[in-house]
Amino acid sequence: MAFSLHQTRLPGPVQAIAWNGDCSSIAVSHCGNDVVLYEPMSTSSGTLSWSKVAVLEGHHQMVSGLDWAPRADQILSCSYDRNAFVWTRSKTSTDPKPAASTTAAAPGQQSPQACSHNRHHTPSPSPSRSGTRITRAPSASAPDPASISCIKSLTSGWEKQMVITRLTKGALCVRWSPSEAKFAIGSAARVVSVGYYDPESKWWACKMIRKAHESSVVSVAWHPNSLLLATGSTDRRVRLFNAYVSGYEPEASVGALPPNSSFGDCLVEVSHEGCGWIHAVVWSPGDEALLYASHDAAVGYVRGPQAQVAVKLSGAAQLPLKCIEVVSERVAVGAGWEGHLVVLTRPSVQEPWRQAGVLGKPPSGGSAGGDCCASSTGSLVRQLAQMHIAGGGSGAHRPKAQSGGSTQTTCHTACVTGLHARPLSVVGCARQAAWHVASAGLDGQVILWDLSSYL
Repeated sequence: MAFSLHQTRLPGPVQAIAWNGDCSSIAVSHCGNDVVLYEPMSTSSGTLSWSKVAVLEGHHQMVSGLDWAPRADQILSCSYDRNAFVWTRSKTSTDPKPAASTTAAAPGQQSPQACSHNRHHTPSPSPSRSGTRITRAPSASAPDPASISCIKSLTSGWEKQMVITRLTKGALCVRWSPSEAKFAIGSAARVVSVGYYDPESKWWACKMIRKAHESSVVSVAWHPNSLLLATGSTDRRVRLFNAYVSGYEPEASVGALPPNSSFGDCLVEVSHEGCGWIHAVVWSPGDEALLYASHDAAVGYVRGPQAQVAVKLSGAAQLPLKCIEVVSERVAVGAGWEGHLVVLTRPSVQEPWRQAGVLGKPPSGGSAGGDCCASSTGSLVRQLAQMHIAGGGSGAHRPKAQSGGSTQTTCHTACVTGLHARPLSVVGCARQAAWHVASAGLDGQVILWDLSSYL
């Protein structure tokens, strides 16, 4: 039976969260301007808590999106201030100065000495420079020239590089490509910025996907080949774009892209009947199809030029999902305003998805639906009062251990804003507990879920 393996509370609400490659660290936005890094630690009682190890400063408005490249170990952050940064661990002073990079696969490898030099000699983007593909950003979204170069964060453990996003409105979501040579930024400006490292200028430049979107882009997902990009928008459409950056990537294999298509071309635009806002899109492995969550409390499925409703949420889960994640070819999970974890399964890649279960339901006798952890308005008020008295610390609402050593299955008390599917190779590591999915929400909780019964 699936259960929550650990349930802990961070010092504040979680607006965005990203996990590193081996799931030993998390980067969190607490609805503020900073990115806070935590590492897990076990207490004497065997419970899990989080220790703050760094604070990455640089944004001027709320950090809205985070992603962590598992192999390159680089953090990507974006904010309502229209800026994005790539954060790289600082090199020690004994490390030799690296040679100049000649490919897009080695971004952000400047030494601290080079960063100090750039801080006083900031280049300006010039469209006339030979071989440079940077386009001058509009003055409305041009970043502060003093912050374009690589700048060491206040923790002295990380360095940041500016991304020339060219956005005129806030950035909403970010995602590294599987190749980790580029990334995508969705924005309220109805455009997507595809970032790549320019080794000549030594910063992250962006090309814009301007076509098709009629409203904010709130979710992006890369195809496994890193050439196609799926987007979800509040105009109630799922779209697929050609995101191949010619000149900065290896040549695309034959058949990987439609013939005669170029960067930014919209290849597919779909929506099911009665579809609401698109909150999340993710690629389904095995059949290279798309799963998406929409505001009409449905999970859609895109294979080819048409979309269909795969699952209409029912039972204890009736409110929309805000995020969705694929665990394996046969298992996916979603979560949102309900606070539950909805499990979707299918017998094989040829068969349709179905709702297999809802985890974190209230105990017997409790209410279902949106008020999943309180049976009445009065009990919810009392619960909030207890949270205030307890101070909302990391141990304020840790569930009591059962006789079997596991923790009691509970749910989030506010909207879930992030899901992370742990790689199965990491799950099998003997040094770590065998959890499969982590969820985080505006209630500040981070819950680790064991889905062994579904896998």
